[in-house]
Amino acid sequence: MNPRTILTLANGCDIDLENPVADNYRDLAWAAEHLAKENRYNGATPGVCYSVAQHMCECVTSAMAQTGDRELAAYLSLHDVHEAVLKDDTTPKKNTFAAIAEKKFGVLASQVMEAFADLTDRHDRAIHEAAGLAWPPSPEMAARIKHFDRVLLVTEWRDLMRGATLANAQAYADVSPLQRTIVPHKKWESSAALLCLAWRRYLPALGEMSR
Repeated sequence: MNPRTILTLANGCDIDLENPVADNYRDLAWAAEHLAKENRYNGATPGVCYSVAQHMCECVTSAMAQTGDRELAAYLSLHDVHEAVLKDDTTPKKNTFAAIAEKKFGVLASQVMEAFADLTDRHDRAIHEAAGLAWPPSPEMAARIKHFDRVLLVTEWRDLMRGATLANAQAYADVSPLQRTIVPHKKWESSAALLCLAWRRYLPALGEMSR
């Protein structure tokens, strides 16, 4: 392990961010706590806290209600787990970084951005290996994961942002929000527990989690 790239987790264990392995993700209870304390939308939901963990649970619930596809639910229950250690970088932040990189590094900018994508991919690969799921998913599965992620975004924006305009709303013009209303959990423990429940239900390889 490189001491400069080690992150200490909620369970007291360490993970080398540069070289994650499946064993880091065998017991995901720590990740549920991290994600339940991580605010989606950079904490910009007025008057409420809405966590990445709850977002993931809402994705799973919606997919099961509409499709009954347990494999899709399994993938959705993991689609943001890397944020437990890499945090939730907003899309505007990513776009801004890319714009600055292009101005400073020119043709090398794409390689700089690829390094960030590679870091995320390293963790996603370890996460899905621990869960017994193929990584990357098939193109069809990846499209379905993205679909429900987008559905939740427009639903969350409608229910949690108090009428604020979505800057890139045109990109979501083809997406209809859920009919039900998203209600933020009052305690982070609730989001963590529900996410662990989803993992136990849809990921047999991770069924021994303590939470």
